[in-house]
Amino acid sequence: MSKKEDTLYALEAALERILQQQTKRIPSTRKLSVRAVEEEANLGNGSGYYYPEIIAKIKKEKINLPSHSKNPTKDVSPKLRDRIKKETKIKEKYKQEKNVLKALVSKMATDHHHFNDALRKANAKIDELEKINTELRNQLAYFKRNKIKNIN
Repeated sequence: MSKKEDTLYALEAALERILQQQTKRIPSTRKLSVRAVEEEANLGNGSGYYYPEIIAKIKKEKINLPSHSKNPTKDVSPKLRDRIKKETKIKEKYKQEKNVLKALVSKMATDHHHFNDALRKANAKIDELEKINTELRNQLAYFKRNKIKNIN
C-alpha cells in the first residue's frame, strides 16, 4: 500500500469509529466534521482535504445524523454530576470563608488604626504630664531651698 492509500484507510476507519461512537482520540459527543475525522485518524490539520471522496462521505453522513444537527446530548454520568455538585459546594464554602476572613481583616485594620490613634494620643498626654511633673519637681526643690535658713 502507498502512503496515500494508508491515509485514506485511516480516515475511513476514523469516520466509521465516529459514526459508531467508539472514538479513541476525540469525545464521542463531538460534532462530525472533517477536522474531527482528521483528529480521530491522528492526522494533521487539513490532510483530509486531499481526499475529496472522504469529504463527500462526511457531508453525506452529516445529513443522515439526526442528533448532531442542533442539540448534542450531554453524556454526563451521575458520578461526574455528583463530583461537580461537590466541587461547587466546596467552592461556595471557600467563597463564604473568604468573605468572612476579608471582613475580619477589614475589622482588624480598623481596630488597628483606632488603637494606633489612641496610643499616639496617650503618648502625647504622657509627654505633657511628664513636662508638668518635671516643672512641679523643680518648683518644689526651689521652694524647699528657699525655706532653709542660715543657722549663724
